[in-house]
Order: sequence, then structure tokens, then C-alpha cells
Amino acid sequence: MEKIIVLSEKEIRFKSSAATNILYKRAFKDDVLVKITAYMKNLKELKNIQARITELKNDTTKTKEEIATEMTALVQTGVMSELTAFSNEILPRLAYIMYLEANEEQRTIFSKLNEESYLGWLMAMDQDDLTSITGDIMTIWLAGAKNNSKPKN
Repeated sequence: MEKIIVLSEKEIRFKSSAATNILYKRAFKDDVLVKITAYMKNLKELKNIQARITELKNDTTKTKEEIATEMTALVQTGVMSELTAFSNEILPRLAYIMYLEANEEQRTIFSKLNEESYLGWLMAMDQDDLTSITGDIMTIWLAGAKNNSKPKN
């Protein structure tokens, strides 16, 4: 799937294909599928934490100290730091690979699968803009994965 996203008032194309995961692994020596699975799990856990915090706020049977202790334990689970790490580390890397797929000729992509090229691209981006497109990048990636994962007959 290919989509244009506005970043820093510029229209930028991103594309996900059957090669996205392989290119990511080649560039960053890491499995993006594992990272995205963990991200999805953490999002689900965050929803559970938020629901429990809402319950605690409405709980009239516990003391304020008990509620505060339980809320503190919920917040310190590490889910937020893992979600932040995804947004700050994995998402920009995935966006970079999807940017290369959409904007570079096939023959030049492989020469740009390195940390220096990635960092050069990243330095031209605004971190807040990248964080704000998490949903778009995930949608493009999921659509690309779905379109390229058809059963063989």
C-alpha cells in the first residue's frame, strides 16, 4: 500500500510491500514483526491499565493510600516506556524503510540501508511530526502486510 502523508507541511510518500520487513531487518538487524507484536500487546495492556485506573477512581471501598499505591504500581509497569521506545525508535525506522520504498529506485535502496543514511533522513524530520503519524504508518504497514500475505493454492 502507498499513501501520502503531510509532514512539516510537505507531502511525503510512504509505501509498504512484501519487502518492507526484510528491508527493515537488513538495515537495522532487528525483526520489525516482533517489535510490532510487542507494541500491539502493550497497547492492549495500556487499555487494561486505563480501565483499572478508572475503576480505582470510582472505588469507595479503598482508602486514598490504597488507591494511590495501586495506581503507582499500575503506572510503573513499564508499558508506557515501551510504547515511548516504539514511537521514538522503531516507528521512525519503519517510516524510513517505507519512505525509501516509495521514493527511491529499486537499485538505490540497498545503498541507503545503513545507519548513516537513516540518521541523515531522521535529522531532516521533526520528532513530533513522526510521532503524530504513528497511526498512519501502522495502517500502511498493516495494509501492505495484508495485501502481500495471501494463501497459496
